[in-house]
Amino acid sequence: MGRGPWGRGFALKIGATRGWVLFCHKTVKSQASGYELGADGATGAACRGACVGAVGRNQRGVALLSALLAAALVTTLAAAMIFTQQVDIRRAGNVIHGDQAWLYAVGVEEWAGVLLSRAEPGSEYRYVGRELPPIAVVGGQVGGRLDDLQGRFNVNNLVLAGGGSEEGEGEPTPHQAQFRRLLGACDLDENSEQAVTDWLDADQQPRFPGGAEDNEYLRGEPAYRAANRPITDPAELALVRGLDNEEFRGCLRPLLSALPEATPLNVNTAPPPLLAALSDRLELERAERLVAERPAQGYESVSDFLEHPALAGSGLRSNEGLLTVQSRYFMVQSRARIGQGRVVLYSKLERQGGAVRVLQRSR
Repeated sequence: MGRGPWGRGFALKIGATRGWVLFCHKTVKSQASGYELGADGATGAACRGACVGAVGRNQRGVALLSALLAAALVTTLAAAMIFTQQVDIRRAGNVIHGDQAWLYAVGVEEWAGVLLSRAEPGSEYRYVGRELPPIAVVGGQVGGRLDDLQGRFNVNNLVLAGGGSEEGEGEPTPHQAQFRRLLGACDLDENSEQAVTDWLDADQQPRFPGGAEDNEYLRGEPAYRAANRPITDPAELALVRGLDNEEFRGCLRPLLSALPEATPLNVNTAPPPLLAALSDRLELERAERLVAERPAQGYESVSDFLEHPALAGSGLRSNEGLLTVQSRYFMVQSRARIGQGRVVLYSKLERQGGAVRVLQRSR
């Protein structure tokens, strides 16, 4: 904006989108009328009025736009805060429900311990292998199952029971022979027994012909070493050469346990495949007959079991230490659902006299 040689004002177009804005200045006063004249011949008052009106309208538009932007920003922030609050509320609710479900699952575990502590030795047969019907609790339900781990083959017996050659030569021990029969029944290579025994024993000498030690596993991808110790979960055997397959997971794995000491097999809770594996002269059909004709309260002694007609000619003897009618080790599966919280707890229990203690928990 400038002043002409006669001191007159002028109108300036400052942008195609803003239209015309008048910049009025005091110019030469008319000697005849006493009015101020603008550059376009308008009176000074008219010029000033038009200028003020244009500027006022422009300022009101800016104020309205600022108010809309502020409202949009506040709305966005409020929506974000509400969403975050809802997520926090849901997260807190899930944590609370999960903690409650965990406590209910531990309660089922303790309930199983009470049952076992009150049961007479040999009478636990009445409780194992049965589902606890779902019980309604505040906000959800609980359930569970008690299983006899001595009604399964204890894989640690392969090394804890003693006997047998460290090189795998000579006759297998009764437990090794039983495990080989189980492998054969599940369509697995019977020589995998030697690989499992090598996984459990403390040395680095592989058995012949099916053994495997660190030198075998360190060549794999990824490389790892043999445990060389008794295991706590039979699922670990999936790492053993020859057992990473569906036959192991679907057939053999449910028949196994991993206990901290050598244990005999409980004939009152063992399924037919395990009974059939006791002797190479005992067919699965006769083992199924043994289970079907098992007394309601179980066999009172191993001698009563061996006197069953289905075992005629099997060659089983009561002095081998392979069989029992009492158990010390059990597995409790505890299930709890509270709101959105769900817990499945597996607890390994040991009973000694009237006392029951938890050896291991896993989820």
